[in-house]
Amino acid sequence: MIDLNDDTASCSWTRLLEAAAGNAVTDFEIAFCESLRRKLARLSESARLTEAQFHKLTCIAQAGGFWERAR
Repeated sequence: MIDLNDDTASCSWTRLLEAAAGNAVTDFEIAFCESLRRKLARLSESARLTEAQFHKLTCIAQAGGFWERAR
C-alpha cells in the first residue's frame, strides 16, 4: 500500500490523479480516475493506494503504456 500520509507520496498521488484525469480517454481510465477521486474525498488523510493502483494511475497520467490503450 502507498501511504498517502507520507508527504512525498501524497503530493505525487494528487498530481498524478490530476494528470491522469486530464489524459483519461477509455471508459476504464475515466472510471478508474473517478473512483480514486471519490476514495480521496471520502477517506482524505486515511486514503491508501495499492501498488497496482499507483502503477495504473502513473500509466494513465503519462498518457500511454497501459494495456487498455492497446485496444
